[in-house]
Amino acid sequence: MVLFSQLPSTKKKETMPKMDTTPRVAFVSNPSMVSMVFPTKPTLIKDEKTMHRRRSIIREFALNTSTHGLPGIARSESIHNRIFWSISFLCFTAVMIYFVTTAILSYFGYPTQINVDIITEWPQYFPAVSICNGAPFHLDRFIRPFLNYTYEQNLINSTNTSTIPAYLASSILNFLIHKTNKNESMDSYLFSLSSMLYKCTFNNLPCSIENFTTFNSAFYGRCYTFNAKMKSNSNNSVRYVNHNGGNGVLDLEFYVHSHQYVPYFWKGKYMINSSNDILFSIFIQALVWYLWYMIIPNCH
Repeated sequence: MVLFSQLPSTKKKETMPKMDTTPRVAFVSNPSMVSMVFPTKPTLIKDEKTMHRRRSIIREFALNTSTHGLPGIARSESIHNRIFWSISFLCFTAVMIYFVTTAILSYFGYPTQINVDIITEWPQYFPAVSICNGAPFHLDRFIRPFLNYTYEQNLINSTNTSTIPAYLASSILNFLIHKTNKNESMDSYLFSLSSMLYKCTFNNLPCSIENFTTFNSAFYGRCYTFNAKMKSNSNNSVRYVNHNGGNGVLDLEFYVHSHQYVPYFWKGKYMINSSNDILFSIFIQALVWYLWYMIIPNCH
């Protein structure tokens, strides 16, 4: 058997080597048999596989989707059937877009009608006013249980119960959590209204602690509300602004016990109030400051 083949030139070139695409002819002993050998590029095979995979994914989606028309296109075996389903799908998609757009435009085209009625109500209820001390705990009632707790935790060795050392300030919160977890009451540590209320008048009529309701605040401790409307009380217990012919003036004066604030944990000396009336807020703050610096100079 004699084999002739055309080989590439052995001359070196500076260009990148290319795959040999020259057809080769092989001669065998039988003259009637001639074979042609064509090399195949691997990149072409890879591109064909990728394209086939993409078409398979698209076809699988079209066959399983609930969108009408696409399964018909994917199942079509003739070009005429495929054209029919494609035109039908595009036409009905255009009709759907038209109706959706028309509905949206109609919605935004609806007229807007606003009715504003001005109703004058007189007399009006006086707003509920809540008062809290700036610090929740009374030092002389708080210090002994707190120091006992720190002694049990081996945090202090001193027997002095008149002051709280600065390094124990971070243990105050742990003490409160400890009392809460043991379900122990802390009411005895809180400031009572009877010890703070110095003066109370509403429209020049005297009021007392019986006119306040009590609630607890997580930050300020025990707070007190004047003119609160309770479910258990009738509407007669709620005062109007023009009560006793006045203009709705609530005059409160407090002894804040700032010298009994727990040190290192609360800063400042103040009362907290919550009301819908801004003028009342300014008025009561002015009274408290006047009480601190003029009437009770030893308070601070």
